[in-house]
Amino acid sequence: MSSLELFGIGFLVFWLVIFALKKKLETRGFKVYPFVLMWKKSTRSEWFPKLATSKEYRFFEKVAIALGLISMIGGIVLIYYTISGLVFHPATTAIRLEPIIPGITIGLNEVPYLLLAIGISVVLHELSHAVSSTSNKINVKGGGFILIGIFPGAFVEPDESEFQTASFKSKLKIVAAGIAVNLILAGIFFPIASFGPTLFSQGIQIVGTIPHSEAYNISMHAGQIIEKINGQPIRTFSELNQSLYSTTHYLIQVKNPNGTISYYTAIAKNHFLGVYVTYAIPASIFPFLEFAVWMFIVNFSLALFNGAPLFITDGGKIFTEIIKKISLKYGEKISYYIQAFLLLSFIFAIMLSISLPR
Repeated sequence: MSSLELFGIGFLVFWLVIFALKKKLETRGFKVYPFVLMWKKSTRSEWFPKLATSKEYRFFEKVAIALGLISMIGGIVLIYYTISGLVFHPATTAIRLEPIIPGITIGLNEVPYLLLAIGISVVLHELSHAVSSTSNKINVKGGGFILIGIFPGAFVEPDESEFQTASFKSKLKIVAAGIAVNLILAGIFFPIASFGPTLFSQGIQIVGTIPHSEAYNISMHAGQIIEKINGQPIRTFSELNQSLYSTTHYLIQVKNPNGTISYYTAIAKNHFLGVYVTYAIPASIFPFLEFAVWMFIVNFSLALFNGAPLFITDGGKIFTEIIKKISLKYGEKISYYIQAFLLLSFIFAIMLSISLPR
């Protein structure tokens, strides 16, 4: 039985147990829906008032509005850039909007890091909404946690009537705070995710070979780590490419999974070795780098897609408030139709990303 099949069975068993315990869970404040588990309760009306009223946080809120607008524009640009690339340059475009499906679009070994990154990012996102509500003298009525499938989430609920009567600027501060936190976290983890692998790399690890390629023909295999080519140390992808394109005859030194060293002689007139590769990262460092990579991916994705005006997103709320400011009478309708068009475009971009071959 494959790991994906075991994962699927475990997923179904978990939700069968949740449904079997539905009545007991509901007596403890949980709500159970198909593949959705939610816990909600009333909370304190103010969150971290000292932080919320500090000069530093007030400055953050001003910056948050700018970051929220940048994310909103960035989300829209990403949607149409993706569509444009897939329609006009399907063979060469590198941008696709594909859903994260464990075992299909990402490896099951990456799921714990993904879930941890989502949990931390969403909690900090919602916490910033709560603090900004306090900063702008709006009470928080409730909050809770939610599990959708295997993906964790959180939410807070500012008093809706107080929010609706708040000033335009206060509304933008509260809504944009979450987007800003995600964008800031993405900025923090970007250099770690980008430069960490090359900094700690001990070579280039082979994860697969292309059938009938040069690497396949000389019996190179997954698990081996390329350490040197023609005597030159190989630690990064750029060093690998440079060595391959400098000649067509190679003496390749690899470390085997059991720690022994092997040498291969290869000739590739087209400079193509035929290996799928990744960085060879020490086992003690790998979990931290993997977590950093997912923290960047999750937060950057949240900032852009939650920033895009797509009805239920924070970007949708910001967009509606801006349009209402321009046209109080028709603002809601104008915002509705524009966001409907953007949502259809977003769905179209996802469908193109999934359906068109790479």
